[in-house]
This record gives sequence, C-alpha cells and structure tokens, in this order.
Amino acid sequence: MARRQVEAFEFREEDPRRLVEVMERLAEARSGWVNLLAGVRPEDVPDPVSPLGAIFSSTSADAPMCTWVPGRVLRRRTEPTRIGISHSSGPRAVARLAGLGVEVPAGWRVAQDHLRRGLVMVVPEGEEASAVAGWILRAGAALSSLPLTGEWRAEVFERSTR
Repeated sequence: MARRQVEAFEFREEDPRRLVEVMERLAEARSGWVNLLAGVRPEDVPDPVSPLGAIFSSTSADAPMCTWVPGRVLRRRTEPTRIGISHSSGPRAVARLAGLGVEVPAGWRVAQDHLRRGLVMVVPEGEEASAVAGWILRAGAALSSLPLTGEWRAEVFERSTR
C-alpha cells in the first residue's frame, strides 16, 4: 500500500532551484503536491483572533500559503496543474496582483478568486516549472498582509512505494 511521504526544506525567494527540481519531479510522476509557507518575523505576527472572532472574520491567514498540485491522470483524462493561494488581502486578488505588476500569465485561467477560499489558478500543460515557481512566489509575496523575510518553507507531499 502506498503511503504519503513528506519532505520539508527552506529556500530563499531569489533562489528557488530546489523547489523547481521538486516540481519537475512531481510533474513527471503526476502525483503529490507542494505547500509553500512564507517566512515572517515573529514580531510581525498579530495576536491570535478568538474562535468567535474567526467565525465572523472575512480573511484567512495573514501570511500567504501557496499550494502547487501537478496535473494528474484520472482514467482517460488529465486534470490540469493548479495553484492555490490562501491570503488575507481581501477580495479581487487577481486585480490587486495586476496593480502590483504580477499579471496572470497568458493561457492561465482563474478558477477561483474568493475572499475566504483564496485564489486558485489553472496552469496549462507544458509550462516551465521555473516560471510557475517564480509566479507563485511573487504572487504570494504580493498578497501578504505581513512583511515577508524572503525565506520560504516547502512541504512536499508524495506517495511512497514502500
């Protein structure tokens, strides 16, 4: 029976080589996913919201969490590669990104741009992992409501054949 294997590593935004290598490996296997957690300084993190306050809050995490999922083959069709970004920057993230110079690349499709559920992008087949990684990191940083350190933590989830 296949189990999930988790690998974690940190990298700087300006040097995502290891992330790109992982994305290429998972894309070839058409399995797994990567969560990317933006680094923030502890003193910049606000006090936790009470559980009752969280119910009525319209935002998610102050620091973005980005997820990349390669397209998978299901029966006779291939699902597209997807990117998700949980953020607290408010509604209309795509318009905000464009205003900050982070345009949605040609051929990409916005599947969801929601206040609470975040931004979900559909990436066409054949996009270079380095270009996709660069866009994810720029978009995540742009949508952060906290100052970021430039450090990111990648959590890689893939099937183990043991």
